Amino acid sequence: MIPIEATKLEQIETLLAQSAQGIHLLFDRQKLAQILANPTDEKEFFTFENLGRIQDLLTQFIARSSFQAKIDYLRSLDAEAYELIVRTYFHIVDSTVLAAHRFKH
Repeated sequence: MIPIEATKLEQIETLLAQSAQGIHLLFDRQKLAQILANPTDEKEFFTFENLGRIQDLLTQFIARSSFQAKIDYLRSLDAEAYELIVRTYFHIVDSTVLAAHRFKH
């Protein structure tokens, strides 16, 4: 597994915060719209088989040293890998937004 530096995690937190506000700078808009137009069942998407690949893709993505390097990495992915990372990224964004705005008693 690739070790991830704290600064790279901070970069991802910043990107996730921007995405939570509707600013999606990393992704190709047309591909993003095409992927997210087709909803998937989380149980079907986050299968045991997919989880290992998702972890590897995200680790490599996060480990990139700069914003441009992250974009270049995304552009280098095949369509299936790109969809895996997009769906995972937006699952994280959605979960974060929901967790931050739910009323807790």
